[in-house]
Amino acid sequence: MNWILKHQWLSFRRSPSFEKDIGIKIFLALLGFLVLMNLIFVSANLNETLAALGVESEPAQLVNQFLLYYFISELAIRYIMQTVPVLDIEPYLHLPIGRKLITRFLVFKSIINPYNLIAPAVFIPLTISTFIPAIGMEKSLIWLAFTLILSLCLHFFNILLKKKLESKNIVWVIFALIIVVNYAGNQYFNFTLIPLGNWAIAIYNSPLLLLIPVALLGYLIYTSYQFFNQNLYVEDLFDAKMMSGEKITGKLSNWENKGLTNTLIVQELKLILRHKRSRSSIMMAGIFLFYPLFIFSMGRETQQSSAMAIFVSIFFTGIFIIQYGQFLWSWNTNQMDFFLTKINPYTHWVESRYRLLIYSVVITAVLSLPYFYYGYELMMIMGATAIYNVGINSMLIMRMSLWGPKPIELDKSSMMNYQGVGAAQFVVGIPLIVGPVAVYAIFSSIWNGQIGVLAIALAGLIGLIFRKAFFNSIAKKLKKEKYKLIHDLTI
Repeated sequence: MNWILKHQWLSFRRSPSFEKDIGIKIFLALLGFLVLMNLIFVSANLNETLAALGVESEPAQLVNQFLLYYFISELAIRYIMQTVPVLDIEPYLHLPIGRKLITRFLVFKSIINPYNLIAPAVFIPLTISTFIPAIGMEKSLIWLAFTLILSLCLHFFNILLKKKLESKNIVWVIFALIIVVNYAGNQYFNFTLIPLGNWAIAIYNSPLLLLIPVALLGYLIYTSYQFFNQNLYVEDLFDAKMMSGEKITGKLSNWENKGLTNTLIVQELKLILRHKRSRSSIMMAGIFLFYPLFIFSMGRETQQSSAMAIFVSIFFTGIFIIQYGQFLWSWNTNQMDFFLTKINPYTHWVESRYRLLIYSVVITAVLSLPYFYYGYELMMIMGATAIYNVGINSMLIMRMSLWGPKPIELDKSSMMNYQGVGAAQFVVGIPLIVGPVAVYAIFSSIWNGQIGVLAIALAGLIGLIFRKAFFNSIAKKLKKEKYKLIHDLTI
């Protein structure tokens, strides 16, 4: 196994991007170190912090109450940011090397991961400063072992989730049900679906119960090992996400045959589902669909603030526009010559991108219906901002995305990846959010809040009416600067 480690180091050190990205790597390492130091400091000084805030609950009891939320947050961070261990095995396939050795290396390599330092940085200081004085040395060490084992379980579960389970819709349905039922139970019925704090107390009171999480960890390690072992060879290394994406786009074949614009839309959907960077952007957009629930659960003052409601609604109904649309032309890196040298009218290409953004707004508008729980005023605002996103923001972001677009390598994840990011990405959100808020402020100050909301919707309708003129102006821009775009968006 030592020589495999040596090969990995040489591959990393001799990579063409090593010298180029060394500054970024050092910056990220320092940033990660500072984050860990902050976690250690906060955990070590939890007792003093709670006392200064006037919290009367016992610190150890409070930590146990929030264990579930910590591990949910850790799983979310791991899913979004942690990469699955990979190894270029093709150079080893013709050598007399057992696949079990390579499989064991992949499992071992996965454990050496910066995200596995988060739990020790949080729980070891908590054990020393909070639990040992409260429950004693023996019980505290058992509690520490329980939390660290659960963190490792999440590590291996995340590997299986990203490589094997996430393409199954039932997995996400179960996750959503657990979150909703647990939230409703805490909020209205005074019960917790997963009483992780009670389990922790039971385990350090009865240490033999620690065998349960140990057995779970062993099962997850074995399952991960089996997965790597069964999918080691080249013919087994298919991307389940891509295959599921092909199934989805395959169902759109009839739609694809109904005009050039629809054909271009389906081609763009295939691009989204086939590549890691675009899929990551869509996943991030999906996570932010719960943003209004988080904001409006903070209290009635937040719910009754019209400016906050407009901000949240424009963000919610336009999340795909913001997340995907800001790189609208960069997604076609190394393909611009294919599109811009065809005899097809440019307006068809522009309209296909516009329709894709519009369909996303329609989907998010439908998904906003459960927020009717917070009142019809919020639903009126969400409807108005959805129309504004259709008529104004979608066109605005299409135009702003032409402002110095940069190439993107689609096979890289979007996390900590700044490819394609330019000046436009730092300012694009300002007019998208400020625009509807300004319209509301002007008309609500002259008349009232309902007129302000109506004005937002009317502004969107006016933009929708003049969309053909917008298509023509963007098409002229593309035709005029097509050679520059081809040059700028070619790696």
